[in-house]
Amino acid sequence: MEFVIYTNTVWDSPPRSRHQLAHALAEKYKVTFVSSNRNGRPGMDISQVNDNFQVIIPSFPVSRRIRYRMPLVNEMYQLWLFPKLKHHFKGKDVVLICSDFGAHLIGRYFNRFIYYASDDYINNVKVPALVRAYTIFTQKRLLKTATISLATARKLVDDFKKINPRSFELPLGAPDFSKFNSLPVTVRKRDGIIRVVLLGFIDRKKTPVGLMNAILEIPHSELHLIGPIADDFLEHLSSPGRVVAHGTMMGENLHRQLIQMDVAIAPYYMDDPNTGRTPNKLWQYLACGRPAVITNLLNVRHWDFPEGTVYKANDDEQFVSLVKKAYTDDNQQLIDQRINLAMSNSWAARREKLVEYIEKNVYDEDK
Repeated sequence: MEFVIYTNTVWDSPPRSRHQLAHALAEKYKVTFVSSNRNGRPGMDISQVNDNFQVIIPSFPVSRRIRYRMPLVNEMYQLWLFPKLKHHFKGKDVVLICSDFGAHLIGRYFNRFIYYASDDYINNVKVPALVRAYTIFTQKRLLKTATISLATARKLVDDFKKINPRSFELPLGAPDFSKFNSLPVTVRKRDGIIRVVLLGFIDRKKTPVGLMNAILEIPHSELHLIGPIADDFLEHLSSPGRVVAHGTMMGENLHRQLIQMDVAIAPYYMDDPNTGRTPNKLWQYLACGRPAVITNLLNVRHWDFPEGTVYKANDDEQFVSLVKKAYTDDNQQLIDQRINLAMSNSWAARREKLVEYIEKNVYDEDK
């Protein structure tokens, strides 16, 4: 079995679910990651990352941000690229995983493919009505033609099942920080400061500024931000002297920074229109042994966690209260429990569940 991860995602960007799943699969199988296109003359840049991992970066005259939203142009791209991909994998036992919600023609070229959704692509961003209608059309067609569909959120799975009964939940996974286990993960020495960390793509649209300011009202608190910061988010924080922006971090640098924190947070608006939202950062926090305080979103309410590992908040007041509680309750036993919880929900574990779905629901069609 060989995997092709077809995406509308930039390859050399901070790792997202598509990257993480691809790397986990490459530990046991040959994997090709097909990136979104660069601007340029039509062509494919193929590079070998290691024995099991290949990256294909197409070039096309139209920017991906414009291309996938434009009917006809999007189809032209697919009609040009997909035959080339089919020829590239001719004679190989390939399972294609498509995470591009606009790639609705892929079933013409790959009879055995999986549609994989890690977000509510229709409601995640505000777009003109025609673009929204086109997105609904392309995703429905993908669901109808996919052998099976997978989604990271239960709400998406429930919606997908109305179109494709073979739809299953495959939640996001925890990163493998074990290679950095020479760094001791302990309760940070109490120095009177509460270090609260937020990891992710940060902007005012998705990150509740009022809640951030309420956290900064906790005596002796510091707010540490890791990741790209958009718009004028920082200008709206009430105590800028206690805010530290670290920029984008990955791998060992991210691990080193997270284990220097006291409490990790995943705050969202309770009325978030993105019905596919699940906090990927949660698993990164747990992998570093840090207590996580998260907004009790629709898609996490059925997730059960041992006491003292993850705290779910139903409003801003409770969120602030749980940040204080997480800091007070923390101990070495809970740290070890969180790390073990992350290991049992790693991307490697998600890979095995994916293969199980494939063996039961994809290859059985060939029998």
